[in-house]
Amino acid sequence: MVSLTFSPKEIMKDESEVVEHTFDGSVDRHGNPAIRTKTGRWGIGNLILVNQGLATLAFFGVGVNLVLFLTRVIGQSNADAANNVSTWIGTVYLFSLVGAFLSDSYWGRFKTCAIFQAIFVLGLALLSLSTYLFLLKPKGCGDKQTPCDSHSGFHVSLFYLSLYMVALGNGGYQPNIATFGADQFDAEHPKERSSKISFFSYFYLAFNLGSLFSNTIFAYYEDVGKWVIGFSASGAAALIALVLFFGGTPWYRHFKSQGNPISRFCKVFVAALRKWKAHVPSEVGLYELDIKDYSKNGFRKISHSQGFK
Repeated sequence: MVSLTFSPKEIMKDESEVVEHTFDGSVDRHGNPAIRTKTGRWGIGNLILVNQGLATLAFFGVGVNLVLFLTRVIGQSNADAANNVSTWIGTVYLFSLVGAFLSDSYWGRFKTCAIFQAIFVLGLALLSLSTYLFLLKPKGCGDKQTPCDSHSGFHVSLFYLSLYMVALGNGGYQPNIATFGADQFDAEHPKERSSKISFFSYFYLAFNLGSLFSNTIFAYYEDVGKWVIGFSASGAAALIALVLFFGGTPWYRHFKSQGNPISRFCKVFVAALRKWKAHVPSEVGLYELDIKDYSKNGFRKISHSQGFK
């Protein structure tokens, strides 16, 4: 009988064509093991960096002069405007927890980023339209000289709805996009491991560049009262970012979501209580399985000695 053994590389029908899969358990969009040469790496990593820069540009394009908008256009006092902006920013961070939980537990990073980026774009579009149609009355108000008329409760509510849609979209997207970008590099491959580390540095460079342009170009237009231009430019940047994100869909690497972590924690806690008097073997303790054993599932496992299961 002939014994066949297979390396991490699978040989296709054409013997000259060799396909190498990633070692870290990542999969393609169909759930199959990701092929190294056809998914991830810097081609997709650079796309995500551009996406991050544009999304940051869009978000800070709204937030940088929001206090001025609330005082000049909505008619709030400086104290009330500053308090509302602080509440809005705090809400962004709270929504980050929601996005991170949904990503790790149920949706996965790609779906979470896509959904919340879509909400982000819709919020910016609604913000631009509500500002243009209802809030800048008379036309040209909102600069340093021309005050705006008072607004109805419906118009102000519509403005806050759009503003918190922006908070929800950016908050749910932001904690996942950096990790999703890092997922495009195989940590178990020597060359891609170093690229994975470099990606985070470039990611925060993209973040800071987006913030820089929004705090200069967009801030200038909004400061002189051209609020619709500033908000519309933010919406356009977010829309381009979303289109680019979907454009990379065939080449992304994914990790399967692991389910609700709360239930897994409770199971571990209950098991620990039930076995707190169990005898611990003296010779063999806990050890980590070889990468070939856990990479199929996409996460690491700790094996127990035979007497402590």
